[in-house]
Amino acid sequence: MNMNKLITVAAVAASAMAADASSITIDSVQQRWPWNNKVDITYTVTDGQNRAGGIYAGINFAITIPGYSTQVVSGNSLAASAETGGPGSRQYTVTWTAPGGVKATSCSVTATLFPTNVPSGNDYMIIDLASGAVIYEGLMATQDESNTRYNTTEYKSTKMVLRKVPKWADANTLPNYDTLAALGGYPTGDNVNFASANPARTWQPNKDYYVGIFLVTQAQYTNLGLSNPSSNKANSGCPVEQVSWSEIRGVSSIPDPVPLSATGGFLSRLNYRTQMKSGISGFDLPTYIMAEIATRAGATTVYFWNSDTPDPAYVVCNENSGGKTAVVGSRLPNNWGLYDMSGNVWEWALDESRTSVAQATDALTPIYTGGLWVRMRAGRAFTSDAVNHKASDGCTKHNNDNAMTYKANWIGFRVFYIVQ
Repeated sequence: MNMNKLITVAAVAASAMAADASSITIDSVQQRWPWNNKVDITYTVTDGQNRAGGIYAGINFAITIPGYSTQVVSGNSLAASAETGGPGSRQYTVTWTAPGGVKATSCSVTATLFPTNVPSGNDYMIIDLASGAVIYEGLMATQDESNTRYNTTEYKSTKMVLRKVPKWADANTLPNYDTLAALGGYPTGDNVNFASANPARTWQPNKDYYVGIFLVTQAQYTNLGLSNPSSNKANSGCPVEQVSWSEIRGVSSIPDPVPLSATGGFLSRLNYRTQMKSGISGFDLPTYIMAEIATRAGATTVYFWNSDTPDPAYVVCNENSGGKTAVVGSRLPNNWGLYDMSGNVWEWALDESRTSVAQATDALTPIYTGGLWVRMRAGRAFTSDAVNHKASDGCTKHNNDNAMTYKANWIGFRVFYIVQ
């Protein structure tokens, strides 16, 4: 039976946003071959949400398969977007995964738009740690508005939020795209301080990846059924520490996939609960280059806060934390709304220590030679020199190299996700 064919296409679904001329049309519905329960839905939005204008639209898809009840699916669970950026139309394709065991030679899809105060899109991945449900949300009208939305206790405890770093072809979705376009890629490196180990260069990744806007907190860690190993338990919103690379990943070597398991380390449990692990896609620690791209967020200055001058307003350190870790998100974020990209704790990364970052050819592939020692992105912990942490420090041999089983009260981690 050939499933790789165009199947029943719904008629135009009128928008529920009667206040304007917004509308959505289903252009095609196509099942994949061989059958894997996936259906690609291509749709066109006309005069949809406009972030700059403060007009936000959500999408609901009604999917009907003969012999099964119609399912109403939120577009936010499919990373669907209604944005057109202004007057006009824009086409998108999203993929819906049918429930296990549901097979059909045809299905039909209708869609409606509705007004909402949360933009649709896939700039942010939101994880409910209790249920494992994953939804997506778009950037608000400004990066600052999104920062305010997510810098709350909820997203540091019962939920996790990750920010998309788009593949270079889609970098125009970032708030500082004009600067990035002039550079020709995502910047890393430092020709002044680390010219040999981490020379200045730009990257054009061909896949999206997501980065946690916060360090993993003690509350998030324990919400996946793990005991809190941290030394500073003054507030569950502080980063989890005293956890080793092996405990986080649950595997002994970098090339191994993170297993789907209800037990094991944090990443194993997160992948199991969300069922988001597939091929190279999955929650994991980052390569050094992924981490530095995210840290810099387009900055080419000595520090990621677009300056060559130290500024403790961005860094948890002795001068402003009493020599202890602090609640994540308590200092200013970088250009993409990522917090604690320096200070608070150092962060584990995938890469092994004996290969120079200068030899890397792919931002998303770990630089690995099979050793048992791994590097950490330089967070400078909560010590005084965190204020003087250069953006490029995170990808050089000037950092500590430690065994996979090592743990300390100045080492934590941040969750990343590569989109296959």
